[in-house]
Order: sequence, then C-alpha cells, then structure tokens
Amino acid sequence: MRVIDAHMHYGTDRNVAANTCVPYLISGDPDSVIRLLDEEDASHGVLFPHDRRKSPPWDSDYDKANAEVGEAARRYPDRIVGVARIDPTFGAEHTTNLIERYVGEWGCRGLKLVAGYDFYRPNDMKVMGPLLDQAEKHDLTVLFHSGDAPRDLPYLQAQAAKAYPKVRFVLAHIGMHTFLWEAILACQEYPNIFVDMSQAYPFDIMTFIRNVSVDRLQYGTDVPYQSPAVEQLKLKVIGLSDEELEKVFWRNAARIWRIDRQS
Repeated sequence: MRVIDAHMHYGTDRNVAANTCVPYLISGDPDSVIRLLDEEDASHGVLFPHDRRKSPPWDSDYDKANAEVGEAARRYPDRIVGVARIDPTFGAEHTTNLIERYVGEWGCRGLKLVAGYDFYRPNDMKVMGPLLDQAEKHDLTVLFHSGDAPRDLPYLQAQAAKAYPKVRFVLAHIGMHTFLWEAILACQEYPNIFVDMSQAYPFDIMTFIRNVSVDRLQYGTDVPYQSPAVEQLKLKVIGLSDEELEKVFWRNAARIWRIDRQS
C-alpha cells in the first residue's frame, strides 16, 4: 500500500540525535530522508526542521534550518514536500518576506508552528494574521504542534481556522492524548481542520475516527523521535478497512499537501 509520511523532522539537535529512533536522519543530508522514505515504503514525506532553534549556531528565525529543508525539496521534488518552520513574532514584514522567498525559491507548501517555543498564542490574530494571509495567498497548509499547555492547545488553534476558513490546518498528534477531545471538538466545528496521528495512542485514533471521520486523519511518524514501524502498526491493529487504510496512509495527505497522486 502506498504511504505518505506527513510528519517528518529533518533531524534534531546533535546532542540528542544518537538517542532517536532514526539516528541516521540528519539535517543537511537529503539522501538520509530518501533512505528513510524507502524503508517506510513511502512515496513522499512532508519535511520540516527541528522544532527548537539550532544551538549552536544560533538560528533565531529558523531561516538556516528552513534553507536545509529547501535544499532537500529542490533535490528530490518528486519525493519531499518542503515545509518551513516559522516564528510569527518577528513581525508582519519579516514573516511575509520569509514566506514569499521560501515559496519562490523552493516551492514551500506549508508552515510549521510551535507557539509554546516561540511565546505567542495561536488565536492572537495580530501575530498570526500576516502569516495566515500568506498561507491563504499561496495555498499553504498550516501545521500546528498540538497538545501542550498553555499555548499549543487545539481550541486556541481552532480560532485561527475560524478566522481563515479557506486555509487548511493540521493539528499534529491529535492533541497529544491529554487534549484529544479538544482536537475532536475543533474538527467537528471547523471543516478546514485535519489531524495527524503521530504519537497518538491507538485508542485516540479510534476515538477520533468514530467521532469525526477517517477523511480528516493522516499518517505521520514524527521521525526521528518515533519509530515508523510502530506508527504504522497502530493503524494496522485497530480494524480499519483497506479503503480506510488507504485514506489515512496517503489519500488524505495527498489532498491536504497538494501532492500529485500520479507522481
């Protein structure tokens, strides 16, 4: 069965890389991404930087980390979907310039946000508005790290989806178990919100499908921190039909991330 991995970090901090499930996945080495995709039997991967700022060297606005993702996406455009890590607190002009450049230079198709690390609220439209304007303009998917209090909460993130109904939003991890029902309620209320199941328990996945829809769920691994074999097994043991597995493993992600299904 075809697979699209919709949640891939381009390596991690060197101090912890040896302790991950996929230690060979290293930022700056696009071939390591392809090796992992091949091991997963995945046609495509949605790739973005490590969530935290690189240190050392200091990379305050994630531009260096995003450039590495861009290089990988340019080298393997038929396998890698590039997503930029953005801190919108740098202001409207800086945020707009970064996104415009990423779209123009390497075909950026999405934006990854972690409000808890960057100290803002995802429902603060003074901060989020310029970024979401660009997402709507360029048809970019917005991926939130979701499930950590007090900032990365599904219902705060849902307010961005409410304000920008034409933009696709993904809540990673289905709210990280503790906030599973916040993610469910957000999806029930706003049709432009989707989730990925990385790190979610099998029970969480089943509960989401029964209360929302299999059409709003996509497969993702959260590599290099998690094991692709384990994340795939979660979907295979909960009793989904072949048609439902196809939707979660690739059809939904192809739609959410604008991946050519024939490529």
